[in-house]
Amino acid sequence: MDANETMRAVARAYGLGEPLGPAVYAARGELGRIWRLETDGGRWAVKELLVPAEEAAAREDAEFQLAARKAGVRLPRPVATAEGDVLLDGRWRVYEWVDLVPGEVVTAAELGVVTAGLHQVGHPASGPVVPWFAEPVGRAGWEELAAAGGEWAPALERALPDLVALDALVAPPSSLITTCHRDVNVENVCRAADGGVIVLDWENCGPARPAWELAGILVDLPVQDAVAAYRAYRNAGGPATVAEPADFSMAIAVQGHLLEFYAKRALAPEESEEPEENRDRARARLRAMLGRPLTPARIDDLLTAL
Repeated sequence: MDANETMRAVARAYGLGEPLGPAVYAARGELGRIWRLETDGGRWAVKELLVPAEEAAAREDAEFQLAARKAGVRLPRPVATAEGDVLLDGRWRVYEWVDLVPGEVVTAAELGVVTAGLHQVGHPASGPVVPWFAEPVGRAGWEELAAAGGEWAPALERALPDLVALDALVAPPSSLITTCHRDVNVENVCRAADGGVIVLDWENCGPARPAWELAGILVDLPVQDAVAAYRAYRNAGGPATVAEPADFSMAIAVQGHLLEFYAKRALAPEESEEPEENRDRARARLRAMLGRPLTPARIDDLLTAL
């Protein structure tokens, strides 16, 4: 089936209307590609998943999205098939299309207010926090990763003492678990062309502690911006506080697992239909992350500033 036939099949399954032309490639993330499809029924964001997903998990994240929309968080409306499924063939999902302001980054205060809104939804967690967001890599894992080679290995070896020290700060999740977005950042919180901000990329959402998510958002910002985001979050009624190193548990775990993921992808001879693109993206991410890794000193500095 060629690309046009595929998009016609997607349009039929989701009841989008008749396509008015070929789908236009719009964006690429780690988990999928976004295509803009215009039909006689409107404009749609068709997401092609690079890693097949399960319908049950997709339904859970769609339920959280609908709960967040009802609570006032702006996001592209997820679309279900005529049978009520979120996914088509485990590979496709659809959202309404939203125009963004290109090249404009939301402010730290806006990021804080949006996060407060997300945390006020109070959507029940579907289960425990999965290891990616809760468990550290551990010394043996770090040493194995450094020994695997790659042009990033020297930078990784220099960072090893801090990475091992960070792992010791990770605390097990408490009972304060709810459904969180788990990927809030200035790439996924964008300014809409018709005003205001909108939250994108919900496929990673799931159980987490709001304080952990908030700490992970703050540590990605310059300290001054982090203070502004935290103040805006609290003023907007955000329920979480960031007060101790253990609050950065999710940020530590995610950094570790992302470094593992990118290193393995960069070294893999074949990763997907476009391995060279994946390897290049992985190498770029490794350079960026190891150029400014999360460290115990950065956590201390941020806690002092907060």
